[in-house]
This record gives sequence, structure tokens and C-alpha cells, in this order.
Amino acid sequence: MEPQGNRIYGIFHLPTETDRFPPDPDTEARHRAVTLVKTDTIRVVLVTMVSGGYMHEHDAPGPVTLQVLSGTMSLSVDGGEKRLSGGDLLSVEPGVRLEVTCEDDGAFLLTIAHLSRTPDRGGRDVDES
Repeated sequence: MEPQGNRIYGIFHLPTETDRFPPDPDTEARHRAVTLVKTDTIRVVLVTMVSGGYMHEHDAPGPVTLQVLSGTMSLSVDGGEKRLSGGDLLSVEPGVRLEVTCEDDGAFLLTIAHLSRTPDRGGRDVDES
């Protein structure tokens, strides 16, 4: 990640981040999750998984996006089934139940918005004088 400043939360090169945080095949869920951005109003989480890995069903208080970076993921979305591959993006409204199972080793970005909160100004201000 590049240094933050000037109201930027962070800049990430996702292939590098994915390589830095490989999935943990020895855990029950067979995945690893790392929070890249965490503010009062948004969270961006990078999740890497091996085949057979899963993320338990959950919901969020705000809208959610799930962007598959690589691999293939099966999603249970409010009782329906979806299959996403690298490059696919799913977005759901607040409160929708979501569960993810990895079919082929891969990674995805999970973005969760918190609309009930007041946004901060973002990042750190940097005195450039």
C-alpha cells in the first residue's frame, strides 16, 4: 500500500496484496481475510480462498459489493444461487444474506458501506508547505 494522505484512504495493487495474504488451507474455513480500508462509512476486505473454502452466511447494515478478482465463487444470496468468476461483480442492498463458497482457488474484494453513519473527511490531511 502506498502512504496515505490528501484525503486518500489508501492505494493498493491488488495482485500484490493477494500474493501477500494467501489463503490458509489449514483453517476450517480455508480462507484469509484482510481489511484494506476501514472507516466510519466503508470497509474494503480482501478475501483469498482455496477450493472448498467458505465464508459463513452473513448480512450487513449497508449495501455490499463482492468483486471476484480470480477463481470461481458460488454464492448463496437470500436463498438463491449465483456463480461468479474473475471480473464479475455482485451488488446487494442492505440486509441481504450472503454466503460464499470457493469452487476454484481465488480471491475477491468485499466492500461494505455503512450508510447510517456520517462520513469523515477521509484520509489524513498533509501540509504540503
